Amino acid sequence: MSRCRIWAVPVAALALAACAGGGLDRSSTEACDALAAWSAAGSPADQRAEVTERVGDLLGQSDTTPLTDPYERFRDTREEDLDYAAVVEAGANVLRACGDHGWERPEG
Repeated sequence: MSRCRIWAVPVAALALAACAGGGLDRSSTEACDALAAWSAAGSPADQRAEVTERVGDLLGQSDTTPLTDPYERFRDTREEDLDYAAVVEAGANVLRACGDHGWERPEG
């Protein structure tokens, strides 16, 4: 019977690790926070280049992130080609992806 207990802990740890696999690492979480701050400030057009660079740098520090595709769509959405609402919507899509992977907006 003690053999069963010995294996119970590693099995539980593996199960928890599998569940945690869908979460975001620190760099990706900080990228979500930076984009959320820009969004909360009203998505100012004059700050878009700065936030795009900051989020890109943070995601570049991540070993793997599920945010790469939505971020690239945000980065590549050009207000010259579309209206600025498309840029804001692309940013909102990144934040939705953040939430889909367990991120929660900072309170404040």
